[in-house]
Amino acid sequence: MITEAEGGAGSPGTSLTGQEDAQTNANMTVYLRDRNGYLAPISYQWDAADAKSLAQASLELLVKQGLHSAKLPAGFEAVLPQGTGVTNVTLKPDQKLAIVELSKEFASYEPAEERQMLEAITWTLTSLPDVENVQLWMDSHKLNEMPKNGTPLDIPLNRQFGINVEKSESVNYLRSMPVTLYFSSYSEEGKSYFVPVTRLVEPSDNPIEATLKQIIAGPLNPKTLERVASEETTVSAVAQEGDTLTVDLADTMFEAGEPVPAELLKAVVLSLTEREGIAKVRIKMNGNADIQGTDKKNYSEPVARPVINPAWKG
Repeated sequence: MITEAEGGAGSPGTSLTGQEDAQTNANMTVYLRDRNGYLAPISYQWDAADAKSLAQASLELLVKQGLHSAKLPAGFEAVLPQGTGVTNVTLKPDQKLAIVELSKEFASYEPAEERQMLEAITWTLTSLPDVENVQLWMDSHKLNEMPKNGTPLDIPLNRQFGINVEKSESVNYLRSMPVTLYFSSYSEEGKSYFVPVTRLVEPSDNPIEATLKQIIAGPLNPKTLERVASEETTVSAVAQEGDTLTVDLADTMFEAGEPVPAELLKAVVLSLTEREGIAKVRIKMNGNADIQGTDKKNYSEPVARPVINPAWKG
């Protein structure tokens, strides 16, 4: 595992299986650009004195050729302009707000990179406890819009901004509903990691079931992302009690007692816990409540959101 003290380049863990120490101790997740151009979360165990120091370090990891560039996994790159300084970070837990002050070098980016930069900052900071919204300042002035393409910043950014946004040609952008989905991808070394995408879909009265159906439908670009469910998978039932969701899937390829691929189970948990009010997910398969993943984890009990893509030494 990479820690702040150890340094060195690393790569994502294979399928997030095993390595429980890393998943338990990771305290920071940053969103870096992978070799396919997607932002992907990489989780670190970082030695930080307090929440502000953790937020500062997470932003510094996003700067190209920055202070911690040696700690980026092989095949991943930072997205903020080289030379960008993180002047200050102010956390306001009562407002669940992070105020970020950046140096003037932040404006030295190509217009086509603007949205991805905002996604990386927003999703990195909202991975921290008690942060749901992000406000940006540059060179001692509050930004009401981005310098190049003018993306509005008059209200704080949050995860509703989306990440790796995509839509099919048949969906009307103005009458769409966003769902965030997780699919697998692979590094050049063949190691598996998860990538989130915000997909715009037809509006639905049941957004949870719509999310599951989109996971089953698979990625829009199968050349860069891997499907996690088979084409035969269907949704039998969904029930919510408090902050726990029970999902019953059906797929004839899985026999009772047979381990279910961890990639599918984790993708379901990650995707559904992106939705407000869902903290844990219990999964059934073909009505069977005794479900174990290939990661040897019991998904019959409510499962909280796992640490995503823990970083490792190369």
